[in-house]
Amino acid sequence: MLAVAKAPHIRVQITGVGARAVASALKKAIPGITITNDSASEPLRGSGWFEKLKTELTPGRALRVYRGNAGLTLAALSEKTGIPVPHLSGMEHDKRPIGKLNARRLAEALSCDYRRFL
Repeated sequence: MLAVAKAPHIRVQITGVGARAVASALKKAIPGITITNDSASEPLRGSGWFEKLKTELTPGRALRVYRGNAGLTLAALSEKTGIPVPHLSGMEHDKRPIGKLNARRLAEALSCDYRRFL
């Protein structure tokens, strides 16, 4: 079953010498894209959508996303960090706290800021 979910529009400001070329490439690559020249924008932080998303992104979910983006299995991440697989699994499912030391190990292995996991 497919469901349609409303998501906020993504606004990107492109300036400089290649702005028109980038806009042209986007039009070709993404059918239905709307490109405008207005300078009005909405702040993302503080919006209801962002606050809801922030509460849903737990440290465990962030860990799962970063691990997936890095293309690592739990076993591979375990080898890189020295953290046992069952512990990593518990962290990803928010059943085990990550802690500052493990957050630093994970951040080094996943090339990100350790505070993403706290």
